[in-house]
Amino acid sequence: MRHFRSMVTLIILAGAISPMFSQSLGPGIKDVVWEPNELQQGSVAFVTVDLERVPLRVTGKWIGKDLTFFKSDDPKIWYALAGADLETQPGTYDLTVTAVMAGGRVIHSLKKLEVSAAEFRTGTADVPENFVEPDAASKKQIAADAILKNRAFSHLIGAPQWSGDFVTPVEAKPTETFGMTRIFNEELTSTHRGTDFPVSEGTRVVVSNSGTVVLAKELFYEGNCVIVDHGQRFFTIYMHLSKIDVKVGDKLGKGEQLGLSGQTGRVTGPHLHMGVRWNAAYLNPTKLLRLTLPKLSPETQKAATRARPAPRIRPPA
Repeated sequence: MRHFRSMVTLIILAGAISPMFSQSLGPGIKDVVWEPNELQQGSVAFVTVDLERVPLRVTGKWIGKDLTFFKSDDPKIWYALAGADLETQPGTYDLTVTAVMAGGRVIHSLKKLEVSAAEFRTGTADVPENFVEPDAASKKQIAADAILKNRAFSHLIGAPQWSGDFVTPVEAKPTETFGMTRIFNEELTSTHRGTDFPVSEGTRVVVSNSGTVVLAKELFYEGNCVIVDHGQRFFTIYMHLSKIDVKVGDKLGKGEQLGLSGQTGRVTGPHLHMGVRWNAAYLNPTKLLRLTLPKLSPETQKAATRARPAPRIRPPA
């Protein structure tokens, strides 16, 4: 009898700690899957949770960042768009999922996701010296720009504004420049946190998916820059434009024009730089553009909590 009780105790303890220490699906969670199957530094990850019953809410955590899931047209299936930052160290990371059910019951899931090393290139570029050693006036503008960018990225829309695949912002193939280490004028080293599209000046630039403009301004390094919030801390960034056709607060539909390509800011020639940022992580735009994503119904998008607009900040005088 004593041996039987000991075995029962061990079984209960194992059940209590398994969500923390082993790869498992809690009772009530049918599956947790992600795309793409193979993840690298800078990969975008689309996570799907399939539950047996309709939950009140689903949350998660991966690589130290919170995931907020939203329900699909099927209320038992929930999605999250996330990613592994460019600087994530290769390794295996726990993806934890928590679902709160009606009545207060909480169920858990744990999956181990491997992030492998990506191959990043190194290159050199020559730019005007002020972009390497900025003068006092330029440093003042750089500080003001940082405030504006931080404020833009603090904008919060509670539910996704995007729907379906993200589209290429210009009619050109992207270059494999994400994560590239660039040495400017043989003295300044910088990491490229986006992807360049080689297009001539004046080429039409469209927004990659629907969202709200949270910054539209000329900046020191980025030149004419537009940042679009797609909801749940997912942003796309468009830099070096010759012309900006939108303003802060504009709500854009996928494929709408936001400006024209150019060579403003720190550049070596005309092109479009596209960036992708989620929850302060910089992700590879080419991987986002390759993802097949579901089209979201208006009902799903209307479920957004009211956007918390970024307060207007006057740049330092």
